[in-house]
Amino acid sequence: MHKERVQILLLQETHFRGGQVPRIPSKFYNIWIHSTNPEAKSKGVSIGLHKSLSYVFLDSQVDPGGRYAFLKLKIHERVYTIGNIYLPNSGQNKALTGILNKLDSFAEGELLLGGDFNMVLEPALDSSTGTTAFPRSAIVSVKQKLHKRRLVDIWRILHPRDRDYTYFSPAHSSYSRLDRFLISHHALTFSPASSIGTPIWSDYSPIFLSLELPGLVPREWSWRLNESLMHDSVCRADIISSINLFIDTHSSDSTPLPLEWEALKCVVRGFFY
Repeated sequence: MHKERVQILLLQETHFRGGQVPRIPSKFYNIWIHSTNPEAKSKGVSIGLHKSLSYVFLDSQVDPGGRYAFLKLKIHERVYTIGNIYLPNSGQNKALTGILNKLDSFAEGELLLGGDFNMVLEPALDSSTGTTAFPRSAIVSVKQKLHKRRLVDIWRILHPRDRDYTYFSPAHSSYSRLDRFLISHHALTFSPASSIGTPIWSDYSPIFLSLELPGLVPREWSWRLNESLMHDSVCRADIISSINLFIDTHSSDSTPLPLEWEALKCVVRGFFY
């Protein structure tokens, strides 16, 4: 996730037992909010914050049963509420109602809600079979709850007729889009972008949300040389060749040495690209 430049990381199904949350061995994500099940290694959600994110912590709230975690931050003088939820495999409508009611009393500013909803909202598009066992009346009820709170499924907004999925069920040999980001309709002015990634070690695919927050200057990421390349004899010979060529080309220049040094670094960096 660090390589993907993710600033706020939402995890579901962490399966940490309450009181036994392990230390997350990451030098990049140094602040974590966990919601765990105290009775067994089941459920569980976590929110991780990247060390490069500039924010002011305001408040947090977690479910003692491991179903949700809320976080309230101030980023560049603007308040945002981050919600991470994991709905059960059955009774999703009732569980979501309870979570949203708690979120109503906690949320402030712009709301960004993500997680595993364990249900499809558009069976014809969100399921490879075009069907779902989830009752139509419950789907309508969930949509009404989201509409009441002005929450929109941003991936579906940006890809109105596309078919892509976040979960593969080996038992049914079917794909479905169970995971989603819901954002406040006000946040549509933040030039949102959303995509579904490739599964790496799970039957779920990661999903990404990108927003251009007002007043936030994007952090510049420094290019660093992979030092292992210096142990390759062919690579070293090519680098020396490019440096010699640069020196021969500019040996008669009257360019100041500091400027020549910066130009040489650009030439060598271009070689690696």
